[in-house]
This record gives sequence, C-alpha cells and structure tokens, in this order.
Amino acid sequence: MSDQNIEAQNASESAAPAAAAVPGFEPAPEGAIKEKKKRPVETIGSSLSIDSLMDIMTILLVFLLKSYSADPVQIKQAPGLSLPFATSELKPEEATAITITSTSITVDDKKVVALEDGKPNQADIAGDHLIQPLLDSLVEAVDHQKRIGQMNKKEFSGIVTVVADRHMSFNMLIKIMYTAGQAQFSKYKFAVIKS
Repeated sequence: MSDQNIEAQNASESAAPAAAAVPGFEPAPEGAIKEKKKRPVETIGSSLSIDSLMDIMTILLVFLLKSYSADPVQIKQAPGLSLPFATSELKPEEATAITITSTSITVDDKKVVALEDGKPNQADIAGDHLIQPLLDSLVEAVDHQKRIGQMNKKEFSGIVTVVADRHMSFNMLIKIMYTAGQAQFSKYKFAVIKS
C-alpha cells in the first residue's frame, strides 16, 4: 500500500469512531441535505401595520402644528361687517373677541345680543351704558381665562379684542367698552385691515 492510501484509511477510521462516540447522533449520508422545519408564521388578525400607524401619527402632527401656527385672532367675515383700515404694525394677541356687526354682538363666536338698526334692545341695557347680556357673557369669559391662567401659572391679562364694523356709532362703541370694563377687561385692541 502506498503512503497516501494508508493516510486516507487512517483518516476514515478516526472519523468513524468520533461520530459513533456521540449517542443518538447519526451522520447524514453524503450529498443529503437536511430540510429545515418551518415554523408556523403567526399572523395578527385584522390589525394595522406599523406603517399605517406612523402615517396616521404624521397626519395628526401636521394638523396640530398647522392649527397652533395660525393667527390667534380669527376674524370671520360676517355679513354687515366691514373693518376699518389702519397702518398698524402690531400683531394680534390671543384674547377674548367681541364682534359687533349691524345685526348682533358676539363673544368668541357666540351670539349674545341681537341688534336692531345697530342698537341693542332697551330691555338689554341697564343704566346708561351697561349691556347686561354682554356683561354676563364677558364675566364667564374672564372666569374661564382665570382658571386657565391658574393652571398655566399666568396672570389674567385683561385684554379684549374689539372687532367692529367701521360704520358703527361711537355711542355704541362706548357702551361696549364700558361693559367690557365692568367685566374686568382693561385693555382694548381693535381689529383693523392693514392698508
């Protein structure tokens, strides 16, 4: 026998006892490929995937950022309301808004007083200048702002934004400002169209 045949025989003899030495282990025949057992894939019922949830969260985030970046004073162009023109450089601040048109007075988009010919009903006026339904609504707004201020640790600013038609009488404006003053509003800002 040649040296090569002797080495090959010794290698095969040494490999066979090593494989047989492990109990329960049978070497696979040459060329055979073991098949892997496939695990059953767990499927979740009809729930949303993570991609869909991320899309929803992105849309909500964009919506919230858009609503917070808007102007603090939203003026809806109502019939019978045409704002005066001015060259003001001040930006509006977030405040309670009193809107006076030719037909009504609203506080934060809530109608509180009906007007006839630009004047409130005589039953709504207490004394010379106080408009009672407007006062009640403004007192509620002040209480609401004070509660929010306590939670946010901010003081009540006392600012009210007056959105009035440019053809409104000065006497009516005095009544509005007097009533707002009785409800603890001490600073008045008037909404105008920048020219």
